[in-house]
Amino acid sequence: MITLKCIEIYEKYGGNEDGFLRCATSEERLLLNYSCWILLDEFVQDLIIVKRGLASGSFIKSLDERLGESCDDEATIHALMIMVDQFI
Repeated sequence: MITLKCIEIYEKYGGNEDGFLRCATSEERLLLNYSCWILLDEFVQDLIIVKRGLASGSFIKSLDERLGESCDDEATIHALMIMVDQFI
């Protein structure tokens, strides 16, 4: 489950998985495991596609459903979207 804390950690390392693996604290590794990191990577890529206007309606609908299933609340989804805006 993606939480605000997961996004905070992901953002701290700028989405750089190698940096996270080399430098993350044990607490950060407990809060953001590898599968969650990969899921965040996928969401970032998918949201960039949407924000650039390259996504179909069915892609957007599927993404919205996956975000709802994988994020703990709407605030987390909103934080993820704000973070993606900074990456673009």
